[in-house]
Amino acid sequence: MPPESLGDHLVERTSAWREFLVHADEKSLRHSPEPGVFSPIQYGAHVNGIMRVTGDRLLLGMEQDSPVVPMFNPGQDEWASYNLLDVEELTGDLERSAGRVSEILAGVGPTDWSRTVVNDRGTYGVYVFTLAGLGRNVVHESHHHLLDAKGTLNPAASP
Repeated sequence: MPPESLGDHLVERTSAWREFLVHADEKSLRHSPEPGVFSPIQYGAHVNGIMRVTGDRLLLGMEQDSPVVPMFNPGQDEWASYNLLDVEELTGDLERSAGRVSEILAGVGPTDWSRTVVNDRGTYGVYVFTLAGLGRNVVHESHHHLLDAKGTLNPAASP
């Protein structure tokens, strides 16, 4: 995906999230199908967190040379609290977060897409993302977690 198109793609994905969340059965929305698999609303809240963190990291990467950031990993209490969220509140938060990231991406200059942010994931390793890579990653996360939430992600098709 060309970096300049990422904000629009993210906003489109967020519209798909709204459509899914507001039409989902309330019981299934908050139900985990099996241990280790999150409920659909938990996936939606996680995507909102990913967008929030990505926006912060994009700004940091535009302001600083190769800033080091920690792994984004909400604790179990936060994951549990996601099941208590109001659907309309979550969809509004998703739309605001996507709009914010889209605006930030629109402000990345043509020569700044290659600027880097270092993600120190502790024992999981250190990863270096360009700003274009961060933008692509947030679109990817939004898409694949929607497939997770719908129960349609095909693990056999993943690389």
